[in-house]
Amino acid sequence: MGKVLFLKSSSLENVALNNKINERIGSFFMAIHEEEVRKAVEAGDISLIIIYLKNVSDKERSEISKILTGILTVPYVLAGEREDLHKYFVANLQAHILRYIKTPILLSAFIEEIKCILEKLGQSLPNNEELVKIAKKEIVEKEEPRHILVVDDDLVALRTMSNVLNPLFKVSVAKSGAAAISFLAKEHPDLILLDYQMPVCDGLQTLEMIRAEEDYKNIPVFFLTGVDDADLVKKAMALKPEGYILKSAGPELLISKIEAFF
Repeated sequence: MGKVLFLKSSSLENVALNNKINERIGSFFMAIHEEEVRKAVEAGDISLIIIYLKNVSDKERSEISKILTGILTVPYVLAGEREDLHKYFVANLQAHILRYIKTPILLSAFIEEIKCILEKLGQSLPNNEELVKIAKKEIVEKEEPRHILVVDDDLVALRTMSNVLNPLFKVSVAKSGAAAISFLAKEHPDLILLDYQMPVCDGLQTLEMIRAEEDYKNIPVFFLTGVDDADLVKKAMALKPEGYILKSAGPELLISKIEAFF
């Protein structure tokens, strides 16, 4: 069995912790630098690379992406907070990422996770479909994921939102305000992302109908809008939604706003 290469931010220096991890799983530590990691992989017998995502700088993030896309001969474990794990999951990288470990986690539990992985490394690597299943299972908390209903008349927007949200949440979609009301008669999601501008029954009218029904009037709603217009936002907020999100916001901002709400 080869060695374990543990990559972490240069801002995280803890000799005692390093020694404890080294004693348990035979790892050695390096800074997050693609060229140095490549040299280490080419020079030594490395079975696994662990990348700890806590406190990584923008430069180190860039190096991590280069490592994952450029060094494909060694499997990886990524450890970090949920949002950080999601960034690399949605990037659709080609690296063999065997496990996503969500932190914070007890050191003893973390070490046991790594030991189990090392024991299984003699087996063949999972195929791409299995990797996706593992990724989703490890990123999402053990309890049932939050359920989000996305309401939008634009099919491209629905597909895009679903792709962004699916790794972390259970996602349902409705193509109109009327379809959303029909859905709510059967299921109660944890959050509704409601397009503001829709034909026939727009976001304001849909929210009014939601608030008028005793069974689901308390379901939280975020407006989705493609227009950053102060008057429009003021009008929308008069119905007291939990907030609004611009459609132009990137995946990271969207996820962070939803995570912050929950």
